[in-house]
Amino acid sequence: MAPDVARFISLSHLEIHSLQNRKRYLLLLWVCMFLFCAVSSGLQYYHPGRRWRSLAPCAWLERGGIFDMPKYYSGKGPLVQRRQTCHGRLKCPVTWLPTQDTQSITFKLVGTDDMRDYEFQAHFCSPIYAFHHRYCTGAEAEIAFELRQTGTWLMLDRVNCRCLGVADVERYGYSKGVLPKDKVFRGNYIQMTCAKRPTCTEDQFCYVETPSTNGYIYGGQVPCICPKEHYCPLYFIRDKRIPQKNHEGRIVSYGLRCKRRLY
Repeated sequence: MAPDVARFISLSHLEIHSLQNRKRYLLLLWVCMFLFCAVSSGLQYYHPGRRWRSLAPCAWLERGGIFDMPKYYSGKGPLVQRRQTCHGRLKCPVTWLPTQDTQSITFKLVGTDDMRDYEFQAHFCSPIYAFHHRYCTGAEAEIAFELRQTGTWLMLDRVNCRCLGVADVERYGYSKGVLPKDKVFRGNYIQMTCAKRPTCTEDQFCYVETPSTNGYIYGGQVPCICPKEHYCPLYFIRDKRIPQKNHEGRIVSYGLRCKRRLY
């Protein structure tokens, strides 16, 4: 066979082989992109170290307190409030889930005379944790997740670790600075912890705010939980801030005392 003809046949064979490989590569790339889009649309996992879009719960559940008293609540199981509809094949669970479930968060709040009697559970259309997401250690001041209040809505703003128990409030943040004489509680950012909250003693504050150098307050911490038959008057903060001064007479913090419940 002539050298030119042999070279032509060899080059043609390589081009055909290269074209086939290119087609296989493009097909594989298309399949991967399709699978990625399908998974991404169904799962809204948190990526550590990156800010994510706030998630609204699809259902809000409450139990304990009045919902455990047949005299006042005749429903079976917890109170369920549907918040939004899940799309496609995604479903919103409306029964109380175990605390380790990947599609819900369970927590308690503070602030009114009966609020500690209740457990709250927010459900979401898809898992909020990745499978490799670490578990919370329960260490003091460790933040498990953050909530943001908008009107009557509580949004999941950030997740840091998986909480296997019922989370408690670690601290509140204010979107705008407030002055000590402010009459309304402005806490709309809530940081939750898995660390066990100690019970407040008589000489402890249930809520502590530290003013900045400009005199404004931008948040406060919940160092302990009021004992039974008492509550921390966060939502009734007017004229309840007790100033704490250093040896120079300068105010370094404000505290709230536990109040006895009305019933």
